[in-house]
Amino acid sequence: MARVASAALGSERVGMIADRNQKTYWDLLETLRWILTRDAERVAAMWDVDEDQRIAVVMFDVNPELDPRLLLTFQSANPAADREAAGPQGGTERSDLDGVTAMAHDKALDDLAKRVHSRRVRMTAVRCDGSSDEQIPVPLAELNDLRFRLMPGHPVASVGLWSRSRKRMSWRSPQFLRADVISAWPARNTKTTAVVGAILRHLQKIMIPQAPLPKPEAQKRCMAEVPNAYPGAFEKAWAQLEATRKRGRGKHGPRVYRRTGNVPIKPPANKSR
Repeated sequence: MARVASAALGSERVGMIADRNQKTYWDLLETLRWILTRDAERVAAMWDVDEDQRIAVVMFDVNPELDPRLLLTFQSANPAADREAAGPQGGTERSDLDGVTAMAHDKALDDLAKRVHSRRVRMTAVRCDGSSDEQIPVPLAELNDLRFRLMPGHPVASVGLWSRSRKRMSWRSPQFLRADVISAWPARNTKTTAVVGAILRHLQKIMIPQAPLPKPEAQKRCMAEVPNAYPGAFEKAWAQLEATRKRGRGKHGPRVYRRTGNVPIKPPANKSR
């Protein structure tokens, strides 16, 4: 009975992780967790964790059920309003905390900012002026003045975009299109075969021979709907997909053959000019 119960719990956990991986948007902490680990399960493990604790998880790669007193290590390191994103007190690295340091977290923030500036990763956020709670695209004109900030216990927002000129939190709750994030930072290739297989099965489901999708549309669907999908795996799956499920190239559609037995015979070439 114990084994059956354990198996049931394990199956339920896998199902929950699969559901979470299907989210269209990731918040800043989920996005950073993905950039640092490329592990969908570790992203999903943060789901029900308090936001201040999630900041510690991302910065130090500790277990989500950490001692909240650890937060004091970097809460006290951010007393000034216009300092950089919070880090360990004294600027020292916490090499004893499972290998990912605040330095890695800072680099991930810098990489993310570059992809947002180039519009490779689309971002929305909520203005902190109280005018609306709606997620909207952050104007390109404002991006140069903004920096990502992680500030546990901040009265406006623990996670947001800090205005350097105004010296205040201007935007809160930044979100990023999950498909953009995974495209910019693909999953590691340790499970390539499994991912390719999952994409191929999904392609076989959505690519109806009578009405096949264009390849760009099929790729967009797979990136958004298949857990851990990335462009390289999509290309491999696309190459394995049956030709009858693909839309033919050019205005004349797919090349047509007639068969005699098992030997395909090409139609005779049109010699007229």
